[in-house]
Amino acid sequence: VRISVKIGKPFVKIVETAKKEGVSLIVMGSHGRSMVKEMFLGSVAEAVIHHATTPVMIVRR
Repeated sequence: VRISVKIGKPFVKIVETAKKEGVSLIVMGSHGRSMVKEMFLGSVAEAVIHHATTPVMIVRR
């Protein structure tokens, strides 16, 4: 496990860092604020899933 701080659009930095570091898995949290919103992921998590070449695991609250 490594922790780093980056400046920029979160999904872009997550995807770039994962590729640069050669990570084997991206783990992200996601939460819903209501019954309807629980059906959807947050915008950052969704963007990472669509742009990452690395597997992504979403952990719901």
